Amino acid sequence: MKEIRLFLTLLFIITLSNCSEKKNFSIGSMKTIHFDKEYTIVGEHLNIDSIGVRKALVLDKYLIVETYQQNCFTKIYDLSSLNFLGDFLCRGQGPADVLYAQLEYAKSPSLYIEDLNSKSIKIVEIFETMNDGSLRLSVSIKNTLKYRDGSFADAEKALYVNDTLLWVKSYDAMDKEMMYYCKYNPVKKEITDKIPLYNYPVTPEIRYQKMITLFDFIKPDGSKIVSTIGSLDQLDIYNLVEPDKSISVTQNDHLFDYEYIKYNENMWDFYFAQPYCSDNLIFALYRSPANNVVEVHVIDWDGNPVCKLILDRMIKSLTVDFDAGFMYGVSSIEDRTYRYDIRNILKEVH
Repeated sequence: MKEIRLFLTLLFIITLSNCSEKKNFSIGSMKTIHFDKEYTIVGEHLNIDSIGVRKALVLDKYLIVETYQQNCFTKIYDLSSLNFLGDFLCRGQGPADVLYAQLEYAKSPSLYIEDLNSKSIKIVEIFETMNDGSLRLSVSIKNTLKYRDGSFADAEKALYVNDTLLWVKSYDAMDKEMMYYCKYNPVKKEITDKIPLYNYPVTPEIRYQKMITLFDFIKPDGSKIVSTIGSLDQLDIYNLVEPDKSISVTQNDHLFDYEYIKYNENMWDFYFAQPYCSDNLIFALYRSPANNVVEVHVIDWDGNPVCKLILDRMIKSLTVDFDAGFMYGVSSIEDRTYRYDIRNILKEVH
C-alpha cells in the first residue's frame, strides 16, 4: 500500500513538473548564460543617404541599403568610396519589381530578399556592364521561389537553404494557435517535416498583442535557426536536424510563462531585431530595459556566451561582414548608417 501511495505521489509530482514546464515559452531545454567578455565600440558615420533607411548589407564590393520611403527598395553604394551607384528593385508588379521587399542576407554572389506580398524568396544578382565606355551597374532577379501554398494556413516568412529547400514559418491549418517551421520544397510544393516553435499554443491575444516582433536567421549550412521575439528575454535556437536538442538561451534563471505574457501589460522589447550570423557566431541586438542601452550579444550556435558589445548609440538593425571584420548598424532616431570595426574582437573571440 505504501508503495502504491509513493508511486502515485511521484506520478503527481512529475505531472505537475511537466505541466509547469509546458507553460514556459520554450522550444527545448533552457540555458542560462553570462558574458565574461565585454567591449565598448564606437561607430563611424557613413555619409550616405539617410532617408527612410531600414537596413544595410554588404555584398562583395557593394554596400546595399534597404529603404522604406522611396520608389525603390534598395540603394547601392561602392563599399570603399561610398559613391552612389543607383536605385534598384523598384516597387511594382513587373518581372523585375517587388511589392514589398525585406533584405534577408547576402552571400556572394547573391542577395536574398523576401517579398512578403507574393510570399516568395527572390535571389538577386548584381553585375556591371559597359555602356558607351562608362561602367553601369545592373540588378537582375535570378530566381523566384514561391511558398504561397494551400498547405500553409498562414505562412509568415521563409528561410532559404537552397533552391529546393525553404523553412517556412506557418500556423497549422487545423490549429491556428500552433506555429511551426515547415520543411518545404518550392519546386515540388511538398512539405516533409514540421517542427513546433513552442510547447504552448500562441493564442490570438498573445500573438497580436505580445509577440509582434519575430525575427529569424538560418545557419548558413541550413542545420539550425535562431529566432527572437521582442517580448521574450531569450534567444531560441532550433536544431533542424535533431529537434530534441533545441535550446532557449536566457540571462535569467527562468523563462517567461504563458500567464505572465498574457496578463502583463508592461512587456519590454529585448531581442528586437533580426540576428545576423555566420557558421560559428550569432550576433543579436538586445535592448536593456534597466539602463536603456542597446547591446550586441554574441553567442555560438550551441548557446554558449562569447562576448557582449556595448554600442555608442541606439541602432535598430545590424549586419556583420565577417570576412572584412566590420559591423553595420542603422540608428533608430536619424536613420543614419554606422560602421563598427570589430576585426580585433573577432580575432580574439575566435
